Amino acid sequence: MTDQRPDNSVQRRSFLKRTSALGATVTLASFAGCAGGDGDDGGDTDTQTVAGGGDSDTVDMDGFQVPSENVVPQSELDDAQAIPELTLIVNPPDAQPDDHETSMFVTEEIAKLGIDTTVETMTWPSQSSTVWDGEDWDMTFWQMVGRPSRLDPDEFSVQMGHSDFQQGYNYYFWEDEEYDEKVMAQREELDQDTREQLIKECQQIFHDRGPSTFLMYPQKTIPWNSDRWEGVVELNGMGAVNMLTFANMEPTGDRTELNIAYDQQLQALNPFDQSGEIDMIQHRMIWDRLAWPNESALPEPRLAEEFNWKDDTTLEVPIKQGHTFHDGEPVTAEDVKYSYNIHRDYSTYFSGPVEPVNEITVVDDHTVEFSFDYHFAPFPMAAMGRIAIIPKHKWTDIIENRMDVDNPMLYQEDEPLGSGPMEFVHWNSSEEVRLERFDDHFDPIAYEARNSRIIPSVQTMLTQLENGTLDMLANYRGDKNVLRERVDQNDSLTMAATTTVGFKQISYNNDRPPFHIDGFRRAMNHRFDKETIVNDIYSGWGSIAPNTLVSSALENWHNDELERYEFSLQAAANELIEAGFVWDESDGMLYMPADNTEIDGDDEP
Repeated sequence: MTDQRPDNSVQRRSFLKRTSALGATVTLASFAGCAGGDGDDGGDTDTQTVAGGGDSDTVDMDGFQVPSENVVPQSELDDAQAIPELTLIVNPPDAQPDDHETSMFVTEEIAKLGIDTTVETMTWPSQSSTVWDGEDWDMTFWQMVGRPSRLDPDEFSVQMGHSDFQQGYNYYFWEDEEYDEKVMAQREELDQDTREQLIKECQQIFHDRGPSTFLMYPQKTIPWNSDRWEGVVELNGMGAVNMLTFANMEPTGDRTELNIAYDQQLQALNPFDQSGEIDMIQHRMIWDRLAWPNESALPEPRLAEEFNWKDDTTLEVPIKQGHTFHDGEPVTAEDVKYSYNIHRDYSTYFSGPVEPVNEITVVDDHTVEFSFDYHFAPFPMAAMGRIAIIPKHKWTDIIENRMDVDNPMLYQEDEPLGSGPMEFVHWNSSEEVRLERFDDHFDPIAYEARNSRIIPSVQTMLTQLENGTLDMLANYRGDKNVLRERVDQNDSLTMAATTTVGFKQISYNNDRPPFHIDGFRRAMNHRFDKETIVNDIYSGWGSIAPNTLVSSALENWHNDELERYEFSLQAAANELIEAGFVWDESDGMLYMPADNTEIDGDDEP
């Protein structure tokens, strides 16, 4: 589905005047993008005159000026220089109304530079397939959510920035040799201060080259019944829905079961996969991890007793003794080794963090040793905080005798078995997941069961929270102002609004002209009125993002010295002028530099 694109023809009705250094005035044809600037400098008149000065002429385009040499006759332009209509892909307005409104707003601003633009709506599966699995796209609205592993900036910084991941999270095909070197260097860095500095330098490179435009770091809004429950933990960068909350919550009265709601159904209950937010919350309670984040968003031992770096490339991890799986079998170092080797032997959701592991050795029944090819600083959060410890005695039988698929990530157990604080009871993917307390856990929870209910209707969610049927909304995609209003009107409810490590962005296909040119991408970055987008369209439910994928929620890692791109037509035009772009004097459309129309052209560093 394609939405109506901005009417550039309206802007082309005006006439422009070029004034030479001698003062002569020549009337030119209309130009796209001449409907006024970003501030109050737009006018109602159709003609403007600009005084000449210096050694060159300038052309006033009602919002920005360009040197006359950058305005050329149609006869001097090659077809290869033409910029095709640029399409921005976004979810439909009934699914993501604010994202869609932002997309319409942004494309109108881009069009003012003399570029035909359009917005195309796709469902998330179609958008994901088009962008993730293909190359035939220009721009896409994208969102990455906050997850525990992303509390360390390594995951986003490497997978969304390093050129080796262009078939993965670096779906916009960006590459920079200096960035690649620095982002890999931070992985091996022993000194924390130096590692933080390297991450900040990577952010500066990303910001300056502008392969994507980051709009905001959204706030995660979580309401719950605070009359009935206490112990909710608002985790920095994650919000109130996290493993610490569900481990620490306690009923204030005689309620024994926690009822929470999601608006999307569970995709899988597989320890090697994690397809969505609701999946993650089930995983964390069914299967233990060696580590998890503390309230400061730093990794601390969970099933592990401690992290003992014997040297730069050897990590010894003793695990808790006397702990068992839900079937009563003991959890041993062999189970830990087996759990990690699955991700080394198969391509799974968590294979990336174990890639630097050279060998895993069982020291004794309760101690495992990891040997690395190089010091891998993010390992405690990136791997130990994510990889589920599974029972070797069950999964050996599954893989050798029962698995009818090529990868254990695709296999669904009838009754998932772990050693976490809750046991699996039943699952109806479109209705509910029920977990019950594992009484023998080393850190037992204070309630008997948790029911995760799938409720697509925002109104039904709110009504059931207000009438006490639900205790918490684990995600909420409706109008947050309405949510705030309803919570404020109910003394039993509390709401946490937390800036997350996730972000909303509009990404450019860097492998597709004209986005292969740095100056063009930087010009795009100057067409985003982030103040209006965040404060008006999203009603302030987020923090304005400078152009970095490291959220401001990560105070030690976020580069707060980055200078935000100014929302300015002139600044955008200046980038295009410097990069050699020209405008057609007959209709004001923008054209690429004649010597840089192909991907292998002379792009600037």
